[in-house]
This record gives sequence, structure tokens and C-alpha cells, in this order.
Amino acid sequence: MSVFDIIDRIQELSPCAAVRYRIKRMLKQEIGLELFNEFYNSKWVELLKANQHNDGGYGRFHSRNSKIRQKFPTTELAIDSMKMLDIQRGNFLVDNLCDHMEKILKHEIEWPDGFERNKWYRSAQPLFVVSKLSIFGSSCKEFIEIFNCWHTILKEAFSDGEYNKDRTNKISKELLGCDIDGSYIGLNSIYLIELFCNMQAAISDELKQIYLKWLHHNEKVICYTQVILNRGFNNNFSELYYVYFLLSKFPCFKIEFEDELRSLMDKRNQNGFWNFGKDFSCQKLSDDWRSQDKMNIDHTIMALLLFDNN
Repeated sequence: MSVFDIIDRIQELSPCAAVRYRIKRMLKQEIGLELFNEFYNSKWVELLKANQHNDGGYGRFHSRNSKIRQKFPTTELAIDSMKMLDIQRGNFLVDNLCDHMEKILKHEIEWPDGFERNKWYRSAQPLFVVSKLSIFGSSCKEFIEIFNCWHTILKEAFSDGEYNKDRTNKISKELLGCDIDGSYIGLNSIYLIELFCNMQAAISDELKQIYLKWLHHNEKVICYTQVILNRGFNNNFSELYYVYFLLSKFPCFKIEFEDELRSLMDKRNQNGFWNFGKDFSCQKLSDDWRSQDKMNIDHTIMALLLFDNN
């Protein structure tokens, strides 16, 4: 029995527009105008629209300002919300945001965060932007140049079939002006994982497999999380899910993480739904989780996304 058979049960529960939209996106079905309009005016999308600044961003991009309280403390967090809701280019909300990011890359607007005093930040700042812009896609020259730079580093790092620290540092010094092994912009950075996952069509199948296996078994923390992938579900599940969600874009994910996905299957309840508890931190689809059915639905959709065929 397919894991996706549970979708029929979800539909019987009359889910909200965001769930119905997410299901159709997952199944690669056409989105009718009526459903899209209902989804685009639903609670979580309305929050994104209401809090977007005139320039397309949400204030600071990467680092929070503790002195200011706002619904989306950074543009990155707003983008993560859009990502989980699966809002695409073609509407003002996303197009305005992408225009904002492209202008940052072109230096047409100032970097909103200020610069940190470490040797990696000059290279990290554009990486933060291209990583998030890659979710929506871009033909911007600066975007392509930055991706090509990091792609070159990735290819050189694994040029002999396994990770080589010295080669990684040599090429990164040539291209970036600093070594990266062991830093927060090392190849185990969540930002590089996101960039490579979204741009995986440009990366060879062999390199994707080697990179994914290295991430899985190198016992390194995924930077900006506390996740160590070979520990599986012994990690914080919210963070682990976030990493898995990115990695699942790789066609080789299901094979490399076969055991983990099998264990995830076993976490369903007797009715075939997943429920990871109230501590599971993710973008809600339903308006709230006061109803157990709504939480079951949202968590089940999130789990199914890891089994999705891309």
C-alpha cells in the first residue's frame, strides 16, 4: 500500500485551502483559480502579505534585532514560511521578495544587517541570499555567478570521490579569499545544503550521491542546527525534519536515508496519520492545532513531503 493512500482520508476530513493546495502541489496537479485565491487569502499567507515591507523584504535578512518585536524577525524566516506553504513566483508577494534579494546581490540596496567581524562573513552574506533565492529560482547574473563559485568548490572538494579538506580550503581561498573547512560556511552548512538541493539539476548524479553520503555519515553538525545526521531520530525532530526536507529534493535521498524513512513510516498511528506532538515546530497549514484532526493532517502532509517524488 502506498504511503500516499492516506491523502484520501485527509480529503474526507474537509481540510482547509492551504492543505488542499499543498496536496495538489505535492501530487503535481493543476491548481484551479478558485482554490489558489482561497489559499492566497488564507491566514498564513495573509500574515506574510501584511508584514512584508515596501522594498519586498521583512527587515533584517539573516540576523535578528532583539530590540524589535515583529511577526517575522528576519526575511529568512518569512522565506522559510513561504517555502513550506509552497508559494511560487508569479504573484506580487514572491516576485517583490525575489526582486529585493536580487537587488541585494547587485548592490542596488544595502545589506540590511550590517557586517560581522569574522573572515567568512563577506562570503557568507551573498550565500545567505542566494540560498534563499534558489527556492524560487533566478536568472540574475550575480545569482548564477555565486552558485557557480560554490559548485566549483563542491566539485573540487570531492574530486577524488571523497571529501578532501586540503583541496576544499585551497579552492575556497582562491575563489573566496578564505578557507571554509570547519567554519559556518563549510560544505555542511545548512545554507549550502539548501542552495545545492534547489540547484541540484546542475550537479552531476555522482556528485550528489557522494555529497549526500558524506553529509549522512561524517558525524559533523549541520551548521546553524544541532543536527548530526548519522544519529537519525536521536536529534531534535523539528531541526532534523528541516534538514530532511531540504535533502529530500535530491533524487538519491530515498536510497541514502532508506532506514530512516522506514523508521518514519513506523511512527504512524493506527489510522495511518503522523503526529509529532505540539513541540514539532513547523509552518502550520491549518489555521490552528486546537483540533487533533488538524494537527494530524498538517503533520501527515509534512511527513509525506519527505516521500514525495521530485
